[in-house]
Amino acid sequence: MSAVRRTWDTGDLQRRLFRVLDLAEQVITHLAYNGYVDTVDSHNTVRPEKIIAETAFLLWVASHVKDCPGISARVDNLARQLIPYARSKRMLLHICLEPTHAMECAQAHILLGQLGFIDTEFDAAVAASLESQAAQGRERPPHRVLEQLWFDDLRSSSTPGAGHSGNLVAKQTLLYLPLDLLHGGREDIYAFTHALMYTSRFQKSPLKWPKPPGEIRATAACLLARCLDDEDYDLCGELLLSWPLTRGRWNAAATFVFHVLAHVEDVAGFLPTPATRLNKLDTLTGLARRRYMLATAYHTIYVMGVLCASILGLDHHPPLRIPVHSANSGASKCILEQIESGDSRPHWVEIFIGLRDAERDAIAGLLFDLAVVRSTRLNDFDRLLQILKTGHRFGLTASPAASQCAELLNRMTEFARITNRLLPAVIAS
Repeated sequence: MSAVRRTWDTGDLQRRLFRVLDLAEQVITHLAYNGYVDTVDSHNTVRPEKIIAETAFLLWVASHVKDCPGISARVDNLARQLIPYARSKRMLLHICLEPTHAMECAQAHILLGQLGFIDTEFDAAVAASLESQAAQGRERPPHRVLEQLWFDDLRSSSTPGAGHSGNLVAKQTLLYLPLDLLHGGREDIYAFTHALMYTSRFQKSPLKWPKPPGEIRATAACLLARCLDDEDYDLCGELLLSWPLTRGRWNAAATFVFHVLAHVEDVAGFLPTPATRLNKLDTLTGLARRRYMLATAYHTIYVMGVLCASILGLDHHPPLRIPVHSANSGASKCILEQIESGDSRPHWVEIFIGLRDAERDAIAGLLFDLAVVRSTRLNDFDRLLQILKTGHRFGLTASPAASQCAELLNRMTEFARITNRLLPAVIAS
């Protein structure tokens, strides 16, 4: 008789979600009116429209959590606080003036309507703008088109059928197209995670997956290794949504990353972000300090809230312990020997050290992907070849990162062949 697999405690997930909702109230109070302007580092500047929309999105996802005492009342209370900003004169003016941006400005209004807070006059103004000639007069990447289609369906209470245009658009996103796992930018991972959300629609009238969900999770697992090593917990949290949103069994890598995020959140009190500069935070006091912390950190904190709410709402809890059924004895030790150590020690190392040997071996695939990314960044092709050989020895090369690594080595071999042939001619000239 097989042992029952214990899952993450529901009460702990609820506690984490409520902590994020508490912070959302501070965000509404301090940032919803004017956003935040950083005159020194413009990357920290946040428009109020973005803050309002993301807060409404958090509340919408949290509203689907059932059997959680107090959650409905908390969401209802925060929604009422958000309404004056989501349906302000300024927001309505943006919607009427710029039809190409109308849907973005109306997102919070639409989500509040989904929560039961209806405003028919605002509905009519949004509809008039979206039906104008110029409404579609802006080029958008495919994942943003999916976003527009989703909110249009929410607005009209439409249920996507087999012929829904979103099913075609999903095949133009990085959810379907192979993402460059070795050299792709952060914006590419962002496009992947948002296509995931807008295709799944958090399992509320979802579109069709553009390819088998297992392949989507395999890509997400590779990207997790990179983001975990970079301590990019914003993208880690979004990538972890791949498991509850596709209803896939939590594997060892995803479980380990969730454990790391939970640990870091417990130690710091919230999920930290590189945008929050501690040296600057130390120079600020009072309200200025509070606004800076909220503006730079709220998004990553919201991501953890959305992740916990999705796990609870879809009843798709990660395991309490890392699953070891696929562990290959000795794999992690051999992979670690191939990893180029840096000057810093990422947070994940502390959690890894505390694992049992079988748990370490179970996440050897994550370590393999991490080793590939580190060596690629250094253009260390000899080490890449050794990593690939070690991965093959332990059955880890089913990873999409392995095939892209092999292709890279083949291209560089061809590069060397061509340049070695051309070099004498260049010297002679």
